[in-house]
Amino acid sequence: MGELYRYPRPARPDERDIDGLPNFYHIVSDPGLATLQLERGINTPVVTEAVGGKRLAVILLASNENKRGSVENPWHDTLAPDEGFARYFGDNKSPGVDPGSARGNRTLLEQFELHTSPNREKRELAAPILLFRSSQKGFKEFAGLALITGAHRVTQFAEKNGGYFTNYLFDLAVLSLTEEDESLPMAWIRERRNPAKEPSIANAMAPKAWQYWIKYGSPEIEKVRRRVARYHILKKKDQVMPITSVAGRTLETIYQFYAEKRHRFEALASLACESRVRGTGAAYRRGWLTRGTGDGGLDFVGRIDIGEGSWGTKLVVLGQAKCEKVDTPTGGVHIARTVARLRRGWVGAYVTTSFFSEAVQREVHEDQYPVMLLNGAVLAGEVAKMRIAGGFGSDDEFLEHVDSTYEEQVSGRRPEEVLWD
Repeated sequence: MGELYRYPRPARPDERDIDGLPNFYHIVSDPGLATLQLERGINTPVVTEAVGGKRLAVILLASNENKRGSVENPWHDTLAPDEGFARYFGDNKSPGVDPGSARGNRTLLEQFELHTSPNREKRELAAPILLFRSSQKGFKEFAGLALITGAHRVTQFAEKNGGYFTNYLFDLAVLSLTEEDESLPMAWIRERRNPAKEPSIANAMAPKAWQYWIKYGSPEIEKVRRRVARYHILKKKDQVMPITSVAGRTLETIYQFYAEKRHRFEALASLACESRVRGTGAAYRRGWLTRGTGDGGLDFVGRIDIGEGSWGTKLVVLGQAKCEKVDTPTGGVHIARTVARLRRGWVGAYVTTSFFSEAVQREVHEDQYPVMLLNGAVLAGEVAKMRIAGGFGSDDEFLEHVDSTYEEQVSGRRPEEVLWD
């Protein structure tokens, strides 16, 4: 877990290490079989015609973090192995076609049926999913072993592909590898590719979590989901992208746009908060912007809905928006003001063009403040996603549109009134 592998071109499977890093091709090579690769987002070997039925030995999902926020990848994947989950967008990018007909989507949908099956024999045939992510060409990081837990149709937009199209978004549970000292045995995958091995034998070398899931199925996934007990502290480099990157240029555009009218940044912050929360699958209702009353820790109001009907509840979201210099960390006193406004059952949201220092993040975690921290890099990603989805030609054009709605969103209502709507 977390190991960085060299992914050379051309492949050199005979070399154990390249440039001081373990060679991906050496690790996954299997004499007599085509090597596993990460050339696409969704990668599979040929189906194994095995004793006990056909089976797909493994699926490798690759996510390129370097292209986040670009026209090519505005709806980026979420890989959060330490929290035990991932969300992965399928491979359809063509308007007017059935998204289930794309090769990768079709494969994942077939596996979804096996991964959620109540039948143990079908679960034994299910292909393990190995997650990889990269932020630099030629390098791949192993991000976990996963199961598919959900498949949803979503509408996306891509300028280069002709506009709106339908795709699939897959929810995945990342499984624990604690019993294997955070490693995955490639010998297990080799056994699954062996046609002479029946399913139960082919899975004999599987991680304990996978074997437990085969035995008990989906109701017991939470018992084997990966959880890492640590603070989720982000470094500055993970919160503010380089100015040469797509996200970095977007963030600089945002700051310059609001530099002389910082109070109007609230409209963008409210929209970005909604987009971010909805992106996790939660239901969010945007409320209003507050009237200017000085720095009191309250700039916008929203609502998160959990459940529905008699078994549902609603949470007030109090948001603060700060258009700050990109390279200057936001002050802890501002977050404290937001926290001071919260009541029981309310949550806070702090949106900034800057970043949060390690000390501020540690304080939020240690004191268990119910505050969502949305840093500059995340803001830039959400803006890029919303801009492309709305068909705007540039960041400035999108920001002008958002700014034009500022006055109509301002209200003097009390925060709790968002619960009445």
